[in-house]
Amino acid sequence: MELIEQEKAVATFEKITQLTWNQAYRDKGLKWEKIHSIQPPKGVEALYSFRVSKSIRGIGFRQDHFLRVLWIEPDHDAAYGKK
Repeated sequence: MELIEQEKAVATFEKITQLTWNQAYRDKGLKWEKIHSIQPPKGVEALYSFRVSKSIRGIGFRQDHFLRVLWIEPDHDAAYGKK
């Protein structure tokens, strides 16, 4: 990951910490999406994808007031698993 991409990632996570869940879901820059092609871990209702930067997606889930990030995928299309 290049330095510019790292800076964008940090900015995205700083942004997320300032948002309510409803704001995060509606934020057009984050492009929050439920993932249907990947089975969530036991005890997790669903996995979600969100934009970290133009080319990078994050995968995680909501747990109470926290976003639990499972991984950061530099290949945007690979973030969704097999289709």
